[in-house]
Amino acid sequence: MSGTAEGLARAYAKRWLWKVAAPVAVPVFGVLTLLLIPLAVLAAPEASTATASSSCSIGGTGATVAGTNLDAVQMGHAQTIVSVAAAEGLDPYAATVALATAYQESRIRMLANDGSSPELTAEQAAVTAASLNFRHDGLGSDHDSVNTFQQRWIAGWGTVAQLMDPVYAAEAFYTRLVEVPNWQTIPLTQAAQAVQVSAAGGAYARWAPLARELTAMLWPTAQAAAAAPSGVAPAICPGLPVAAGAWIRPTAGTVTSGYGPRGDALHAGVDIAGPRDTPVYAAADGTVVTAACTSAYCDRDGSLSLAGYGNLVELDHGDGVTTRYAHLSAYTATAGQRVSAGALLGFQGSTGNSTGVHLHFEVRLDGASVDPVPWLADHGVDLHAATVAG
Repeated sequence: MSGTAEGLARAYAKRWLWKVAAPVAVPVFGVLTLLLIPLAVLAAPEASTATASSSCSIGGTGATVAGTNLDAVQMGHAQTIVSVAAAEGLDPYAATVALATAYQESRIRMLANDGSSPELTAEQAAVTAASLNFRHDGLGSDHDSVNTFQQRWIAGWGTVAQLMDPVYAAEAFYTRLVEVPNWQTIPLTQAAQAVQVSAAGGAYARWAPLARELTAMLWPTAQAAAAAPSGVAPAICPGLPVAAGAWIRPTAGTVTSGYGPRGDALHAGVDIAGPRDTPVYAAADGTVVTAACTSAYCDRDGSLSLAGYGNLVELDHGDGVTTRYAHLSAYTATAGQRVSAGALLGFQGSTGNSTGVHLHFEVRLDGASVDPVPWLADHGVDLHAATVAG
């Protein structure tokens, strides 16, 4: 286990976030669609607009599971936990134990820790507070505990950097779980407590119904992705309804770099920056020409020394018009697939020749790049708006 960002991507490459082929993804998506809450706010069709919901993420949309409302962030972490179990060849019961534990410990959120616990020395507090430097969903202050499982670096679970990696956290949990004698047959609370050694060890059983239902919901995607190559994520976020023939803004965020010369090179598109894993949508109806990693690697963030677009989706819209969607953390499309405007293509990332999370978006006419801003303006789209709207 690496536990670094590279470890995160490596594990993803083995499983949940990466490739669900169409014959597998379609039935899986059908099941999830019945269970997941759809995107909410949609503008009037005659205005040819569509708005992306902030409740959509790489984990899907929020859901009500066993009477408990889970948002997209929680669903994303839950999918990671389940997918790690599938990737490691464990059975669904392992994922159920892990999910019940994570819900009890953090409500399935990646918690940092500000080091304010009086139980810590000044040095320990400083190390613990370093968790604030990593992506997190909230704060905790219980000793030196961090992440979805509230694992402790002082207790030997790993470094703070490792523990703030959601995949490492799940791997670490399962590493200890499989060492528990008869873990597959003992009650959930006993199995969880043997791993966690919690002061409230009896509390895990309360969340068993939630964990069982959530595992059943997410396991098919985890199994399908476990055997798939790196790069492709299951398309579990709904697309956006868009009027026929309309164009839309491909993702939410701020335009941070425009079209034009960059030294001796041409920046052949515009960069739109939002949070990591912000959904990216087809700007118009088209056919997927490319959906692939175009750099030496795409299982982790790239750099300026790395050539290529990273994870790239390219669409052919006919009449010589193509669009490119680059640096994706993962893509949901398949080459040859016909997509409608507003279809989910992937998620903002920083793969390839990139130094920060964003979407690099290009419009090309007969293979030659053009400035996407005036092009889309001529098609009723303001790229300088902050939301996805046609």
